[in-house]
Amino acid sequence: MKSTFIQRKEDKKAKKIGLICSAGGHFTEMLHLWEAFEGYPKFLLTYREVTTKDQKDAYYIENIFRGPLAFIKGVVKTFMILLRERPDILFSTGSEIAAPAFYLGKLLFGTKLIYLECSAQVYRPSLTGKFVYPITDLFLVQWEPLLKKYGPKAKFVGGLI
Repeated sequence: MKSTFIQRKEDKKAKKIGLICSAGGHFTEMLHLWEAFEGYPKFLLTYREVTTKDQKDAYYIENIFRGPLAFIKGVVKTFMILLRERPDILFSTGSEIAAPAFYLGKLLFGTKLIYLECSAQVYRPSLTGKFVYPITDLFLVQWEPLLKKYGPKAKFVGGLI
């Protein structure tokens, strides 16, 4: 799944990729795609949970849906991570953790954004997908019915896992 955003022919320098996902199914989907990013400098931004706690090159933030203070702290920490890492690309499998990172990355750093809608979303767009769709550079869906729900920017890639 190497995109033209990851490495252009005229630019042999590997792009730095920020991989963003919440724990659970979104993290499981990210793990299934992990090999696609082999050889590229990358880091993971996620929540610290039993399933995610031992990841290499990972940053952890508190779940941003635990209240207003958690949201503010999460946004500030996400900003600091993006400032430190300066990724060329942010790639996400969802969920809500992607939204602040995508908006901060795009608006403040001009980061390229790739979003892969969760495989569980067959007929209805996710809230996060609807929120980040307008600013993504590449928006991927795993089910054809979502193409009509999202619009012309959405690309069908089939089931990736």
